[in-house]
Amino acid sequence: MRAKRWVVLVSILLIFGTTGLTRAQEGAITDKSQVTFQKDATGFTYLGPGVNLKGYDTIVIGSFATAGLPDIGPGKLEEYRETYRVQLRTKLTATGIFKEVTDDQSKVSGPNTLVIWGDILAMHPGSSAARFWVGMGAGKAVAEIKTYVSTADEKKILLGHHLRPTSGARGGALGAREGYAFLSQGVDRISTFCVEYIKRVHQTGR
Repeated sequence: MRAKRWVVLVSILLIFGTTGLTRAQEGAITDKSQVTFQKDATGFTYLGPGVNLKGYDTIVIGSFATAGLPDIGPGKLEEYRETYRVQLRTKLTATGIFKEVTDDQSKVSGPNTLVIWGDILAMHPGSSAARFWVGMGAGKAVAEIKTYVSTADEKKILLGHHLRPTSGARGGALGAREGYAFLSQGVDRISTFCVEYIKRVHQTGR
């Protein structure tokens, strides 16, 4: 008799878990233009209704668009984009919240798989001359990325993260040396805060 009760209890829990995941997916959106970001300790964030990341075991590092960005040197945009993707993979793996973190695009399928993707909105070293002679924030370097986490099959956006770090207001020789060096730091900062947010949502649901 006890065995039957345990079977019934486990079945009920599984049904509620599946229902919760389905409802979260039904309430999510697929069009990134509908995502509204709110100020957060990690930057600006979006969280879909009823999202429970514990129902997913795989996350695939997808693509990050750079359309419309000015040329900042041969291969530089591609370099920073790939750096961001590698950092996401490395830092997500280190959290241990997913069984598999991969950039293998052939694995973008299945109900337990997520895709992380987005848009690089700005990636520019600024003007070293303006930083040297003017300072006070003139010619500052900027890195800006919007990152989304979606379900692999339904393409529904579960959460988003947006951060735009810029170089400081220093002038003179120190300010002039910022630029490409800052972009590397900016990309690292964005990936760190993005993964921190994903980990927090996975652990707390908010």
